[in-house]
Amino acid sequence: MSGGRFFLSMVSAAILLQIGWSQYKVSSYLVQKHETEPSITHESLFQEQSTEKSVFWAVVYSAVLPGMGELYAGNFSSGQYFLMADAGLWLSYAGFISHGDWIREDAKSFATQHANVNLDGRDEDFEVNIGNFLTTDEYNQQKLRNRQIDLLYTDSRYRWQWDNDENRERFKSMRIRSDEVFRNAKFLIGAAVVNRLVSAFLAGRAAAAHNRRIRYEGAWQLRVSPSGGLLNTHGLELQLSKEF
Repeated sequence: MSGGRFFLSMVSAAILLQIGWSQYKVSSYLVQKHETEPSITHESLFQEQSTEKSVFWAVVYSAVLPGMGELYAGNFSSGQYFLMADAGLWLSYAGFISHGDWIREDAKSFATQHANVNLDGRDEDFEVNIGNFLTTDEYNQQKLRNRQIDLLYTDSRYRWQWDNDENRERFKSMRIRSDEVFRNAKFLIGAAVVNRLVSAFLAGRAAAAHNRRIRYEGAWQLRVSPSGGLLNTHGLELQLSKEF
């Protein structure tokens, strides 16, 4: 549980830091340009937006934190959804881990009360075994019949005895349910990875499209058209222009 909360805190801090830093840079830039060159603030900001972006860094930013590559490439209108999805996935993951831990701790307390056994520090195989056998002796007899001497429990710390079979089945059900919750949490990690990959891919495309637009706007354009119109053509007219 503590690990899930710590990871959630780190992700939340990273998101807030990225958003806060982006807002700070934009605000500082506008204030500085207003104080030094108030008459060309709009033109300067346009020139800043016209700077080419690195496709590599756009991909890296979104791989680290989805949506940041799109923000860097000037397309945060779509990147914001990847950022919100990432936050939602990790919040859900932390919730699943906390819920699974809660069920597992309840199962351990239940076993202590009804089977007189302490599960602290015991491995998962031991938890499975006490859920399948009423007593340690029953378990050991089964292993002896199967000639699995190395799997016997001879240490008194590994002895248990359920008060009835119903409670044993209840503990087993609780343990299985906690395992299912932990498995579902792993699917959320996979979804977070996919979210990063998609965001990184689209961020790279956004940066490439931004660069193509900059190059097109700064290039000379040659247009050829009929002189005098289509019905009264006197030749060809060449027009050379450049967008600023």
